[in-house]
Amino acid sequence: MKARLLTKRAYNNGFVHILILLIMMLSTATTVKASEDVLPEIRSLLRTQYVEVVSKEILNAPTIEEMLERLGDPHTMYFTPEQYQDFLETIDMSFTGIGIHIEMLAEGVKVLSVIAGSPAEEVGLKPGDVIIRADGLSLAGLSSEEAVSLLRGLEGSTVQLHVKRGTETQDLQVTRRAVNEPTVTGQVLSEHIGYLDLNSFGNDTPEEFKTLVDQLKDQNVDSWIVDLRDNGGGYLSSALDLAGFFIGPDVAVQIKDRTGILYPYKVRDPGWIMDQRIIVLINENSASASEILAAAVKDHDKAALVGTTTYGKGTVQSMFPLENGGVLKMTVDHFYSPEGHEIDKVGVSPNVTIQHSDALKAAVLMLTNSSQAQALARTDSYWEAWGELSGIVPTSSHELSSDYIHYYSSYGQVAELSEIPLDKKFRVDFSAEVDWQSVNNSSIELINSITGQRVLSEFKPLGGTSVQVIPEVELNPDTTYWLVIHPTILGVRGQTLQEGGLAIAHTIREYQEISGTSKVQSFGVSHRINERKTIRPGDPDYGQAIKVLGERR
Repeated sequence: MKARLLTKRAYNNGFVHILILLIMMLSTATTVKASEDVLPEIRSLLRTQYVEVVSKEILNAPTIEEMLERLGDPHTMYFTPEQYQDFLETIDMSFTGIGIHIEMLAEGVKVLSVIAGSPAEEVGLKPGDVIIRADGLSLAGLSSEEAVSLLRGLEGSTVQLHVKRGTETQDLQVTRRAVNEPTVTGQVLSEHIGYLDLNSFGNDTPEEFKTLVDQLKDQNVDSWIVDLRDNGGGYLSSALDLAGFFIGPDVAVQIKDRTGILYPYKVRDPGWIMDQRIIVLINENSASASEILAAAVKDHDKAALVGTTTYGKGTVQSMFPLENGGVLKMTVDHFYSPEGHEIDKVGVSPNVTIQHSDALKAAVLMLTNSSQAQALARTDSYWEAWGELSGIVPTSSHELSSDYIHYYSSYGQVAELSEIPLDKKFRVDFSAEVDWQSVNNSSIELINSITGQRVLSEFKPLGGTSVQVIPEVELNPDTTYWLVIHPTILGVRGQTLQEGGLAIAHTIREYQEISGTSKVQSFGVSHRINERKTIRPGDPDYGQAIKVLGERR
């Protein structure tokens, strides 16, 4: 029986792996020199089974390698028996080795992460370690697949590793064995969001997904984030089964074979569906099976897609065993969204585009109530995501003065300063005497308005009602800073500010000269230079992206 697959895209010098991180395996995009005794077999398969009519010029090529090169389909390729086994193991995220995710460096193999319960973990390998040699052979200058071939091996065999950790080196002997990773992992975020990270569409993925959902549902989860970023595909059947958890027994995809007829594929009733708020994360490396699932939830309006447009691999491959034990993976169908939208070379576009910040953080903000979301937004971690959701385009140039309203909607603007030098000092005047114990880097913050990074400052009282704010480091050129005065500042009799205040400061451009010395800029918190504008969800200026989810439910 043919095994029908949707495979991962190729990138980065032709090498790609099903896992998010490079793992020890041969790339499916590696050019394979096939034994020419199956040339007639492959020629016949291309003539009768390929998704489109194949020209005689292609079929008459003298070698398999040239035939596939003329075909020009990166997803149609020949596997030796060993490479086919590696390919299947990769989809199911299982392999025989030591159990690490790697990155190639000039001096060897850097360990990005260690798989829990693996031989690598047992001998003490850690993220950041660099493997210099394996069984005495240098790993310096090797390709990822060359290094993988030295690290992987038969179950029960050993490999001697020379490992560099910081400035020290050590030798470790590791016994290889079968390593299995779940294709779905997850956790609860912000105490109410179920996060499900799909790394591949393997045979066991639907069951793993269901089990994990059941576990997280018992932890007060009221919404979900399904992460398909960098997931390049897997089995078509797994994609369809997973789609059923979102859309129920309905059309999940339309498939067109070489006859040109579109066939709608309905998924079977899984018995339950995820009917809470759902966000699906996608990016340019979400391909194939990921695109089937993303298109299905989008067309059926079951989730909001957040991130960037997917890769655009709208083709289905089948595996054809050959007489020599090899396998031809060949494109046999095109697929389209449930409503018939093109996916191949087009991709699936998001409902909310997030390309400058972390889409996961944007999704958390979208699924969090407005007061808690704005509290998160003011932290360094979520600052940029909130800005992009609010429609603020990241830029190093001066922003519109009203941008601060998205972060401090109840604060009044008290000053706007232009072309300030990088060693600027600020003076803040209050209308009454201040309790100086309440003045610190929490009550007065100097913030990079693009990144949310706080600039630590010293505070020098000037009499009873004024304070000088002295940044501890030079400011960045051509940058807008916000000096935020919070209402947590107290008067000497315990009185509080009626509202927070905020001054906008635009620094000089790089190499711009300012005549004279830097002066202390003075402004009063009790004076506003414009009327404060409070933004609430639903207002035109609140940001189109933030409103999308609310409009869907």
